[in-house]
Amino acid sequence: NILAAIRAFFIETDFTEIETPALLTHAGQDPYLSPMALFIHDEHGTPYQAYLHTSPEYSMKKMLAAGYDRIFFLGKCFRDHESFGGLHNPEFTMLEFYETHSNMFGLMERVEELFQYVGKHVEEATGKRAILPVTRIHMRDLWQQTLGVDLDAYLTTSSLLQLCIDIGYAPGETESYEDLFYRIFLNKIEPALGDMGVVMIHHYPAQMASLAMLSEKDRRYAERVEVYAGGIELANGFTELTNGDQQRERFEAEQAMRRNLGKPVYPIDEDFIEAVDSLPNCAGIAIGVDRLVQMLLGCQNIDDVLVLPMSKQ
Repeated sequence: NILAAIRAFFIETDFTEIETPALLTHAGQDPYLSPMALFIHDEHGTPYQAYLHTSPEYSMKKMLAAGYDRIFFLGKCFRDHESFGGLHNPEFTMLEFYETHSNMFGLMERVEELFQYVGKHVEEATGKRAILPVTRIHMRDLWQQTLGVDLDAYLTTSSLLQLCIDIGYAPGETESYEDLFYRIFLNKIEPALGDMGVVMIHHYPAQMASLAMLSEKDRRYAERVEVYAGGIELANGFTELTNGDQQRERFEAEQAMRRNLGKPVYPIDEDFIEAVDSLPNCAGIAIGVDRLVQMLLGCQNIDDVLVLPMSKQ
């Protein structure tokens, strides 16, 4: 049982399993995610706007700010406007964990240990090879290796816009740095990852820091890591930002991106901003468990690892 193996790994490494509310009063700000919105009613029938969590991240960081140190969540999350089948299901299983006194590099070590531990259990149960070697690569080196492009020269929106035009794309002038980046990444780089096994891509451009801290050695890049297996994204993690003012600025930038994309713009969770200011040095990552199971068992469609997926109900 893969879920049991995941839990055993974290219990053996002194993590505490926690529960967070699936029903929230504030939605996340990520411009590329759509929370499921709904109304709940009190005993008088008064409606209140609420959202199903797309991830337990905000709640878990509030717990870290309150004094927890090693915590993990293994449970359901929900995202709207996702395809049914393939790599997506609106309801899916997420593993998310945080560790204080750690950073992106410690996080990568922990994820490798987890993959080795769970892979060993799968091999013992199935007889199939499930422990795969892991490659780590700086995003700058990945661009150089796959495109022959020095990413250092394209860390502004204007320079990346010109690169997109040179490649043959026709981007809009209002597209953000992240939009332009993913035009190239998804079409030119991600396909090359399919032959690289399990890859941890670290140090994303600072414009794509999200909730990550900038690198102290090179502040043009953020301590953000994404994990791919066979070209499929499995995980996204950070050395966590611990400055509430900077977090507010990033949320405001994401609100502007949502507005530009014609998506709903949500109020900022002020309790979360306060929690970020109180965070100890820490790192955390979210892993799509259904996709991890696909990787371990060699399944091409997420429906093959779910009971009653949305596409078959």
